[in-house]
Amino acid sequence: MKVVVPYPPGGITDLLGRVLADILAKEFPAKPVIVENKGGGTGTVAQQYILQQPHDGHLLLSGGLGGLILPTILNPRLPIDPQENFVPVAQLAELMNVLVVGRDVEARTLPELIAYGKTRVGKLNYGSNGVGTLAHFTSVLFNQRAGTHFVHIPYRSSGEIITGLKNGDIQVSFANLPSVASLVRAGSLRAIAVTGARRAQALPDVPTLLELGMEDFVATGWLGAYAPVGTPQANIDKLADAIVKGGRQSENIQRLQTAGFEVTVRGHADFAAWNRSEFVKWNELARRENIRPEA
Repeated sequence: MKVVVPYPPGGITDLLGRVLADILAKEFPAKPVIVENKGGGTGTVAQQYILQQPHDGHLLLSGGLGGLILPTILNPRLPIDPQENFVPVAQLAELMNVLVVGRDVEARTLPELIAYGKTRVGKLNYGSNGVGTLAHFTSVLFNQRAGTHFVHIPYRSSGEIITGLKNGDIQVSFANLPSVASLVRAGSLRAIAVTGARRAQALPDVPTLLELGMEDFVATGWLGAYAPVGTPQANIDKLADAIVKGGRQSENIQRLQTAGFEVTVRGHADFAAWNRSEFVKWNELARRENIRPEA
């Protein structure tokens, strides 16, 4: 069996792929399980590779919102439509973003930040790790809901965002939790809220946007396993059951939480429904706010 990761080794999708592989190796001990990294083409290299192989349940894709949903929304002309070609098998984890501000921003609460932004229209910047990423989509949604007008500054990495915040080049960011949790705890950055449906394990004192009155504002990255369309349903069900069982075991929970994930396990039916709802949610935002590759 293979778990294919559409990125080079070392990233969060790679980590999840290795957790998936370990779970499957334990649940199906008669079959060796390996992780194969096939980066490139916004994930399409890995997707094309899988689609060219037998669809017999021996090949899974490690992916989620950032690799399978948002790129398709941003560019409907991609050579592969993951919505049409892949079946969600099971989800293991989600990754929250944290609304952080630089130390030169006076606001300490969400109402203060919104008021601060409204009095400085066009003068405050927010950073994301690229056009069409979750941080970008979340910031657009925040501007819309809060009535602020933070200006988008796309970066290439979380490290550049942190540097931008410290230097005052940007004032706000919905940064991914693992990249900023230690800086928030050290006081280098100020956290206003997290974007999950519940508080983050790593920052339990930081409220959610829901708690602060932003109704239905949940924006998390999530990761799980996908199989190519045409995989027998019986195989998908067996794989989903194995992943759900493994995702609830303490050693895997600890491993994911240590990496900054929130453990959120969904079986096949729930994960498929979640994929559909998330596609609709972010696609509607992209259309309404005219989010394009050159935005």
